[in-house]
Amino acid sequence: MADLTLMGLQMRGKVRRFLQANFRLDEAQAALAERHGECNRCGECCRILFRCPFLGADAQGDHLCRIYHKRFGSCRLYPIQPRDLLEVENCSYSFPNTCGTMSGTSPGTTAQ
Repeated sequence: MADLTLMGLQMRGKVRRFLQANFRLDEAQAALAERHGECNRCGECCRILFRCPFLGADAQGDHLCRIYHKRFGSCRLYPIQPRDLLEVENCSYSFPNTCGTMSGTSPGTTAQ
């Protein structure tokens, strides 16, 4: 996906997730019921558009959030919808019951 296209997708995604996490939490919770998996600590969601200033690393080199217990709602809920996975490459979450978007795909890749 071209850099500008990916950046546009990521910008829209950031705004959408902010609104869902802060003003449409019921909608977000319903979407999260379809999400499977656990965070693999890849840190990619912390580098969408810019590197989060709270992103750190532990002694083993795994990514961690320095404000984990006080992190923002959009961070705590990521990914909210299957289309969020199009913004990163290595997310370990999936939405197996959702048609149209494959989980864990490269940005811009959709199901056949």
